[in-house]
Amino acid sequence: MTTHTDNNKRIAKNTAFLYIRSIFIILVALYTTRITLEVLGEVNYGIYNIIGGMVALFSILGSTMVTASQRFITFALGKNNPEETEKVFNSCVTIHVIIAVVLLPILEILGLWLLYNKLSIPIDRLSAAFWVLQCSILNLLANIILIPFTALIIAYERMSAYAYISVIEVLLKLGGVLLLQFVFPDKLIAYSVILVVIAISVQTIYSVYSYRHFEEARKIKLKVEKGLFKEIFSFSAWNLLGTGSAMMRNQAIDILLNIYFGVIINAAKGICAQVQNAVTQFVTNFQTAVNPQLTKSIATQDYERNHVLIIQGGRFSFFLMSLFSVPLIMSCGGILKLWLKEVPAWTEAFIQWTMIFCLWDSLSRFLINTILATGKLRNYELLVGGTKLLCFPLAWIWLAFGGSPLVGIWVNIVIEIVCMGERLWFNRKYTGFSPKIYLSRVIFPCWLCFLIVIGGVWLFKNYLNDNIFVVIPISIFFTIMVISLLGLNSTERKMAIDLIKKKL
Repeated sequence: MTTHTDNNKRIAKNTAFLYIRSIFIILVALYTTRITLEVLGEVNYGIYNIIGGMVALFSILGSTMVTASQRFITFALGKNNPEETEKVFNSCVTIHVIIAVVLLPILEILGLWLLYNKLSIPIDRLSAAFWVLQCSILNLLANIILIPFTALIIAYERMSAYAYISVIEVLLKLGGVLLLQFVFPDKLIAYSVILVVIAISVQTIYSVYSYRHFEEARKIKLKVEKGLFKEIFSFSAWNLLGTGSAMMRNQAIDILLNIYFGVIINAAKGICAQVQNAVTQFVTNFQTAVNPQLTKSIATQDYERNHVLIIQGGRFSFFLMSLFSVPLIMSCGGILKLWLKEVPAWTEAFIQWTMIFCLWDSLSRFLINTILATGKLRNYELLVGGTKLLCFPLAWIWLAFGGSPLVGIWVNIVIEIVCMGERLWFNRKYTGFSPKIYLSRVIFPCWLCFLIVIGGVWLFKNYLNDNIFVVIPISIFFTIMVISLLGLNSTERKMAIDLIKKKL
C-alpha cells in the first residue's frame, strides 16, 4: 500500500509539472498560431500544413519507435535491471539511426512525386513547397535519431526536465515567428528553416540532459543484441500497423481534402490541429505521468494495480478533456473571431467535431498502453489496426460522391467507437480486465456527465446569455459541478476536497 501511495504521489507531482508547462505552452502556442497565419497568409499556411502532413505520414516509423523505446526502457527499469536498461537504450539508438538512413531516399523520391504530380498547389509556390519538403524531411530525421533520449527521460519520470525543455521549445518558436515578420523575402521557406533549426536544437538539449543525468546515455554503443533486436523489431513491426493506420486516418484524409477542396481547407485543418494539440496537452500530460507506472505494473504482474489505473485514468482523462471541449464546442465561433483576424471556412465545424473525437479517444488511452506494455501486439494490431484502416477508403468513397469536408472526422468517430470495443476485449484476454466494469464505471458515467453539461450550457446560451465571456466560465463551472457530483465517487470526491483544503 505504501508503494502504491508513493507512486500516486509521484504521478501527482509529475502531472503538476506537466500542467504548469502546458498552461504556459498553450498560451504561447495559440498566440504563435495567430501570428503565423497572419504572416504567412492562408495559402502559405495551407501549403505548409499539407507538405508537413505528407511527410508526417512517414513519421509513423518514428512514432512506433517512440512507443517501443519507452516501453522497453520502462519495462527494464520496472524489473530493476540496470544492465538490461543499458542494452535496451543502445539498441534503440542504433535502430533509430538505421531507420533514418533507410527513410531518407524513400522520403525524397515519394515526396517529390506527390508534390509535383498529385498535390493541388499554386504553380508560383511550387519552388517554396520544394524547400518546405526538404526542411520537413530534415526535421523528421533529426527527431527520429534523438527519440531514445526523450524516452529515457520519461522512463525515469523526470517530468520537470521534460517540462522545462518544452517551454524552451515553444519560446524559440514564438521568437522565430516574430522574427519572420520583419525579415526574409519568402516567409514560407524561412519559416520552414527556422522550425528545423529549433527542432535540432531542442533534441540536442534532450540528449545533453540525458548524457549528464543517466548512466545509459554515457555508454552509447551502436550495436544491437540479437535477441533484443528481434524482440524490439517484432514489437515495432506490429505497432507500426496501429500507428500507421492512425496516421493514415489523419494525414491521408488531409491529402484527400486538398485534392477535393484545395489548400484553404488545409488551412482550416491546420488551425484545428493547433487547437486539438493545445487541448489534448492537458490529457496527454496526465497520461504521460501515469504511463511509466502502468508499464511497471505489467512488468511486476500487479494486475490489480493496473486495473485501478485503467479505470481512474480513463475517467480522469475524459473529465479533463471535458473541461476544455465543452467551452470550445459551445463558444467556438466567438473564440475564433477573437483569436484570428481571418477565420478560414469550416474551421469552427472541424474543431467542434474534433472535440467529440478527442473525448472518445481519451477513453482508450490506458487500454492501449496496457496492451502495449504486455508486448502482445500481433493479434491486437491486426484487428484494431485493420479496423482503423477502413477510415481512408470510407472517407474517399464518401468524398467521391460529393461528401462534406467533415466526412473524415465523422468516419473517425464511428471507427474509434468500434476500436474501443476491440481494445476492451484484448484487455480482458491479456490482463483479466472486465469490459462490463469499464462500461459501467467509466464510459456510461463519463458520457452522462458530458450530455448533462452540454444540455445545460446550451439552454443557458440560447435562453439567457450568449456572450462568450459569460458562456465560457459558466461552461467550466457547470462541468466541474456535474463531474464532482456525478462523475467522482465518494472516495475521489473526499480526496479532491482534502487536497483543495490543504492547498488553501
